Amino acid sequence: MWRDLHATGGRGGKPVSVRTVEFARAVLRRAMNDAVVDRLIEVNPVTGSKLPKRDGKPRHTTWTGEQVQTFLAAAGEARWAPLWELAAGTGMRRGELMGLRWADVDLEGGIVAVERSTTQLGKDRVTTTPKNHERRRVAIDPHLVATLRSWRKVQAEERLAWGAAYEDTEGWVFTWENGRPLLPDYVTKVWIKTQEASGLPLVTLHELRHTHATILLRAGVPVHIVSKRLGHKDPSVTLDVYADVIPDDDTSAVDVFAGAVWGA
Repeated sequence: MWRDLHATGGRGGKPVSVRTVEFARAVLRRAMNDAVVDRLIEVNPVTGSKLPKRDGKPRHTTWTGEQVQTFLAAAGEARWAPLWELAAGTGMRRGELMGLRWADVDLEGGIVAVERSTTQLGKDRVTTTPKNHERRRVAIDPHLVATLRSWRKVQAEERLAWGAAYEDTEGWVFTWENGRPLLPDYVTKVWIKTQEASGLPLVTLHELRHTHATILLRAGVPVHIVSKRLGHKDPSVTLDVYADVIPDDDTSAVDVFAGAVWGA
């Protein structure tokens, strides 16, 4: 069963990660433990079952900075272009973007506060704390500030045009023209469609987050800074995920030491 889940357990028969299988197994094992305690069964059938083997670290497709520019240029004036820009410029998760309110955005200070995450259950939005309960503040650059200012102006005009029929009462950053907040699954679908016009290698929305981290790490931004931006619980998580993209040429370290000590 675990092998089948790994191979074809995703939407449309697509494979799922070993980590997803591990999570499913843990839930079922807990349920079967309860069944043993309640004397519905004598033995937990999950105990001892073997999971599919991990095939090394998962590989992610990422874009270069130039490719991100190409994508954003192809997105043009599309309604959700500000969403893609914020995702690329902060590395925020899909749920964090969907849970963002204007009260969390300080355009004067250039800061976005990640306070919550919104997922989808059926056709409903479910909002909780961010993953690992890691609330954080993410700095944004002047370009993103200008983008968000323009987007807020668009929303204000729509709110005025719709009047009492405008739905949003909580100040969500990303909404439809009538103020209805976006459903996370819709965002994933439109993300895939938007990429088709760019001619770039297809990446998932989560891989745009990996792209953000990869660009920073390859440029020499310290791991602990990148970890903080991503909301990882510990920099060791960042190292584990992105160790292969961190420059390992120690000649720059030699030059720094020589300059600081020998004056060379």
